[in-house]
Amino acid sequence: MGVLLLGGAMVMDVSVPAGLGRVNNLGLMAERQNYTIIGGILLIAGILMNMRGGRGSSDKIAASYSDTRACPQCAEQIKLAAVKCRFCGAEVEAVAPPKLKHGWVASVPCRLGEDQERAQAAIKALGFPAVPMDGANIGAGPFSTKQEAKVAVKRLSGEQSVFATVDYRDTVSGKFPPLPD
Repeated sequence: MGVLLLGGAMVMDVSVPAGLGRVNNLGLMAERQNYTIIGGILLIAGILMNMRGGRGSSDKIAASYSDTRACPQCAEQIKLAAVKCRFCGAEVEAVAPPKLKHGWVASVPCRLGEDQERAQAAIKALGFPAVPMDGANIGAGPFSTKQEAKVAVKRLSGEQSVFATVDYRDTVSGKFPPLPD
């Protein structure tokens, strides 16, 4: 798009007929300048987008969080936890899913000390992993879907009488401490 706009601006005629021939029109010259600037910006943006985020990069990201793997015998996609291939019937070893570094969390607001210990005990009692959140807050998770975090919030409030909210814990904002491996 930027190349087309630049090309159109360069061939644009900025002169108008006058009594003794043709003279340059300041309005048309300003319009050509605007088209040149916009075309240049679009061209640079297109080049940067092409270099940084091609279509293949999102496929790689999706594949890295997939819950499937290739069967070692027939190369068909099977679940990570599978012990037998559904395509060829080969016995395979189950692979533990990768530990999430970010995701949806049932966040429990608390203060340092006894309040924090009580929240952490409630999370552990339900079998959820406890993760540090911002400040003294503790979270249950992370979970891959928001729905799983909502279920954890309901279980925390219903079974443990602990108030929690659903938050997204990321690794790039710097808001949350890093998770241990």
